[in-house]
Amino acid sequence: MAVAYFIAVLAGIFGFAMLVNLITGTKATYLKDVRWAAGELELWRDPAADFAQRPRLGQALVMSYPRLRRHTIVWTNRRIVVTQRVLFGSKHMLTHQVVFEGVASPAHAEAAAEYSGGFYGRGFETIVAAGHSFTTVNDQACARIQPSAATSDNLNLAEAYIFSDRLAELERALADDAPL
Repeated sequence: MAVAYFIAVLAGIFGFAMLVNLITGTKATYLKDVRWAAGELELWRDPAADFAQRPRLGQALVMSYPRLRRHTIVWTNRRIVVTQRVLFGSKHMLTHQVVFEGVASPAHAEAAAEYSGGFYGRGFETIVAAGHSFTTVNDQACARIQPSAATSDNLNLAEAYIFSDRLAELERALADDAPL
């Protein structure tokens, strides 16, 4: 009987999610469908990276970031696109888009100002970032992304991290600003 309840609860959650997506117009965006803007160049891509966020309020006293290598991250000269492989398939679905303040369009700023960074209606969260740096967190090398003040307040986001085994390549690409 417990299995029947469990399946019924899962079906209810699935049905509720479908209803919310139908009402808000949220659709999945896949990496293969992302269109680069005119003049946008891919500087770095890592299919085995990890993306993590540290909340501004309500964080744990001790946080760890396991390296599961489940994100594909594409860093262009205008934005960072973070994708994750779907559960039963090989497609990579867009989960986050990070745009730096200097190149953020009004549409990016508007999306970042919406509830949940524009997740509802777009299917991914938009973060406007003030800058980035390369550092270590919990003895792991990472790229640290500092959100803008407005994004930090709206999304309860202190920092975002990109963990990769190929950060040296990213640093070179950003220094050269040339596609790899």
